[in-house]
Amino acid sequence: MVMRYFLIIVIAVGAFLSFETASADPSAFRSHEATYLMTQVRKYERDWSSVERAEGLLRYKFNQTCDGWTTEHQMALDIVYESGQQAQMVWHYTSWEAKDGSKLRFRTRTLTNGQETEKLNGEARKEGDQTVVVYSQPSGKRLILPQDTFFPTRHMHESFLRAEKGEIVFNAPYFDGSSVDEGFNLDTVMTRFKGKALAKVEDQSLPKAPTWDMQLAFFKRDTNESVPHMEITARYRKDGVTTRILQDFGDFLLQGRLVDFSYVEEPNCH
Repeated sequence: MVMRYFLIIVIAVGAFLSFETASADPSAFRSHEATYLMTQVRKYERDWSSVERAEGLLRYKFNQTCDGWTTEHQMALDIVYESGQQAQMVWHYTSWEAKDGSKLRFRTRTLTNGQETEKLNGEARKEGDQTVVVYSQPSGKRLILPQDTFFPTRHMHESFLRAEKGEIVFNAPYFDGSSVDEGFNLDTVMTRFKGKALAKVEDQSLPKAPTWDMQLAFFKRDTNESVPHMEITARYRKDGVTTRILQDFGDFLLQGRLVDFSYVEEPNCH
C-alpha cells in the first residue's frame, strides 16, 4: 500500500511548466532528473504508528518526447516496525502520456524483500464519452472511467493554469495506473508560496521561480467517505523542481527532501 501511492508524488515532480516559457503551452515542461531522501517524520503527536522507522531514496526521471512525456522512477524504502519486523520495498514505474491527454501507457513492478508482489501493465485512453483502461497484466482487467478523467501530467498542468488565474480549489477524477483500483476523485488546494525559496541543491543553483504549495487529497471513487484515502502536501516550483514533499497515510508520515537535481537535454522535434 505504501509503495503503490508513491507514483502520485513522483509523477507530480515532473509535471510542471518551464519558468522561461508560457504556461499555456504543455510542450514547455522541462525534462529533468531528481533524487529525494525519504524519511519518516513524527507529527501531530502521532505516537501510535506501527512503523518505528522508515527511510529510503526516490529516484526520478522525466523526459519530453515530441508527442508526449515519459517517466521513469524507482523507490527503495527500508521499514522497521514496532514489533521488530523489518521489510525492504522496491517500486519501479515507467509511463508514457500523450501531450493532448488522450492516452496513458503504464508499467509497475513492486518487490517486497526481493520477491515480486505486484506487476501491472496497461493503457488508458479516451474513447467517446468515457475513459477506457485495459490491462495486459493482469490479463483481461478492464475499467470504465469518466471521460473527463485526468492523467498525472495533464492534471498538474491544469492545476497550474487555475492557480495562475487565482483559483484555490480544483476537483477532478484522476487515474495514474498505479493499481487496479478505479482511480480517485482528487481535491487540490493551491496556495502561492511567499517564503524563502530553496536556492541550491548540492552544486546545482536554482533560479528564482514562481512556487505554489499544493495539498492533494485522494478520495476513492463512488464512495461517500469524508476522510481522504491519502493526502500529499508538496511545494512545486514552476521550473519543474519539487522541493518539499509530505505524504500522509493517516498514522504514518513520510517526508521527501530534494538532494540531487539536474536538467537533461530536450528533443529536437522540428
